[in-house]
Amino acid sequence: MELTPKILRVFPEAWLVGGALRDAVLKRPFKDIDLAVPPSADFASRVRALARALDAACFPLDEENQVYRLSPRRQTGLQVDIMPFVGGTLAADLARRDFTINAMALRLERDHAFKAGRDGAYTFKPARAAITDPFGGLKDLAAKKIKPVAADIFTEDPVRLMRAFRIASGLNFAIPAPVLKAIKKHAPLIAKPARERVREELMRLLESDESHLWLALMHKAGLLCAVFPDLAAQETCAVGYYGKGGVLTHTLRVVERMDHLFANQAAYLRDNKKVATLIPAPRLFKLAALLHDIAKPPKAAMVKGRLRFFGHEEFGAVMTEKVMGDLRFARDEIRLVAAIIGTHLRPGNLAANDVISDRAMFRFFRSMGEYTVPLLVLSWADHASYVSAEQLKKFRRRLHDTPAPLKPGLPYNSPKKTLRYMQVLNGLLSVYIRKNLKLRTARLVDGNDVIKLLKLTEGPRIGELLEKVQLLQFEGKVKTRDQALRALKGMK
Repeated sequence: MELTPKILRVFPEAWLVGGALRDAVLKRPFKDIDLAVPPSADFASRVRALARALDAACFPLDEENQVYRLSPRRQTGLQVDIMPFVGGTLAADLARRDFTINAMALRLERDHAFKAGRDGAYTFKPARAAITDPFGGLKDLAAKKIKPVAADIFTEDPVRLMRAFRIASGLNFAIPAPVLKAIKKHAPLIAKPARERVREELMRLLESDESHLWLALMHKAGLLCAVFPDLAAQETCAVGYYGKGGVLTHTLRVVERMDHLFANQAAYLRDNKKVATLIPAPRLFKLAALLHDIAKPPKAAMVKGRLRFFGHEEFGAVMTEKVMGDLRFARDEIRLVAAIIGTHLRPGNLAANDVISDRAMFRFFRSMGEYTVPLLVLSWADHASYVSAEQLKKFRRRLHDTPAPLKPGLPYNSPKKTLRYMQVLNGLLSVYIRKNLKLRTARLVDGNDVIKLLKLTEGPRIGELLEKVQLLQFEGKVKTRDQALRALKGMK
């Protein structure tokens, strides 16, 4: 039985509303739908009956407003959010929604079919003439504009300040100047909603291939620094170093390079498929790029006539932990982003050496562990920000060449210096994929072997000897267990 008849058996009057209807009009696939139905005394029990009919798990999203989510127990199937009309009628419900393109409704009929695609998303062809559209949503969809349903939508629910940018970024729609002006007026209100809601809107915005443009527009509207107050000081910090906009200009350029990298990953990174398995979602890297220099303003100081930022990476990690904690990020996400921000200068320091020994690489990989590849990705975007987009594209064919020694005295933003540093980063990434990953699954000896062979007691010495054997293995001097045991004997 089709989805719509199952719904109508339980709720004879049901209206498709919100994002799914909007996407259907735009001929975009969707994976969830919102339904609005007339209020009833037995609403909750009917929702449970619908869940059984759809073989879905049922749980409340908002018990006070009777919002329920039905999630399919199988991999296929639409997620359904259902609630009674807010205000008691469909007209009142639509009038309390956020943007005109979301304030439309279509009454479901038995012949309305949601067609599943191969990727688990669905499509639906609504008849435009049957759509209830009291605020001109269809017109705004055609014009590709985000407009509020009413003047008070931002004061009623300030998370809509973020949602305007998130929806615009997903659809590539424009936010008209009067709406941006209203957002700027109400930007301080973004501190009021639950932090989880703000985080979710932000992270969905960062899924855009051009997230840097939307972040820049957010900043112009006063919202970026309302969400991240610590970024405000960046705009006037190191203007002579980074130009107009100071550190914040650099920050947004690093996000831009991160957007570019993930949109063209195969063109820039060798072992692209393997790299993809070692890094989390791109949006988390874009957040790391946004926060990577968060501590430069408080750490800025003139040292012998030069503006320096000593310790900004470590202090930035501390500040990042607090910022992400306030936004209720998961602990593992906070640890990852803080770890790579706190060490984001290390790859560049390593690249400053004319020759990078196997020993230096091994120790770098050992100390960074699972954060090695994420750190190299952040460092890649950071260094790429010092050349123009056109230069970066020209670098593509040379990024995997063996890096040549640098001439002394090159400025920090010299293209030659940037190219060499990025060649080193790509080389480290390749070595890590090719050699270090194998070491993690091919340990030839363990602590018991050391104790038994050298007749030692447990202690730090065991770890030191194991590390020496791993280094020999990394250098290719030890390849078998027998060779590892012979090497151990010589270390006694």
